[in-house]
Amino acid sequence: MNAWVPNFIENDGVRLAYYVAGPRDGIPLILVHGWPELAYSFSPIMPMLAAAGFRCIAPDLRGFGNSAVPRAVEDYGIAAMVDDVRALLDHHKLEKAIICGHDWGGIITWHVARMLEARASHIISICTPHVRRAPVDPIKIYKKRHGDAHYFVHFNERVGEADALFARDPDAFFRLMFRTVPDGAEAKSDFTYIPQNYEQFIDAGAPALKGQILNAEQLAVYSDAYERTGFSGGIALYRNTGANWEFAATLEDEITQPTLMISPDRDLLLPPSLTDPMVDMIPDLTREILHGSGHWAMWEQPEQLAHIMLGWLARQELG
Repeated sequence: MNAWVPNFIENDGVRLAYYVAGPRDGIPLILVHGWPELAYSFSPIMPMLAAAGFRCIAPDLRGFGNSAVPRAVEDYGIAAMVDDVRALLDHHKLEKAIICGHDWGGIITWHVARMLEARASHIISICTPHVRRAPVDPIKIYKKRHGDAHYFVHFNERVGEADALFARDPDAFFRLMFRTVPDGAEAKSDFTYIPQNYEQFIDAGAPALKGQILNAEQLAVYSDAYERTGFSGGIALYRNTGANWEFAATLEDEITQPTLMISPDRDLLLPPSLTDPMVDMIPDLTREILHGSGHWAMWEQPEQLAHIMLGWLARQELG
């Protein structure tokens, strides 16, 4: 794999970093990360995908890693995020590419599938299901179901608080977040109280925790990156939830591309059962279970994840 050093493009004045692996003439595969992550989140699987002949391109989203951090919340709306994918395709002179997203990158990927339909040949989502547009602003739904402490609600109603809170100790934040799911864990409302849980954690002295997914060197990549950028860029994705919901009224629900949905069986936030409605919206849909993994699929089960992806891609008409 190529050294993990950034390349750069610029889109409408925003400098975007990206990382590449695989043969230059390989079938292009765009890998879109989520929150609180980086393009580096794909580093466990990129060597395997590249060895299979794919040209992997993983950007740091705007607001993350080595990319620029625009100040305005609206700079992180879904149209801007999709346009950054378009700019990446244009820069590499790619008429089409396979688009794969994890977590928030999955949300972006589902929008790319519809907004850049002709340029997204195949779709892969890890963890994040495609959903129909909600009848009301999703923030209202989260608040009704889980209360004011749900992280989506907190990010939107208490602007700036979580940003400053997480920045108090990024290393502790990622130690708390990037863990395996313990046996018997349930997805209760307090599981989504990320700011509250983190504040209690650091107030307790940020003690050692079981189930750490990252070693010290890997953890430092994340904590160092967020020391540089802060947390506001990534959290701004969530602060566009209402605006994105309004924008989605202009889009159809149907996904026309061949699609692979990979669901970790231990993902408490996004369990495999949430993908059931997708069968009515995606005619060419394959659903696979990633066994023994929680939400951080690329770190928890990289070999199995790459095997699922490559097996499905081998059955597609590519190129």
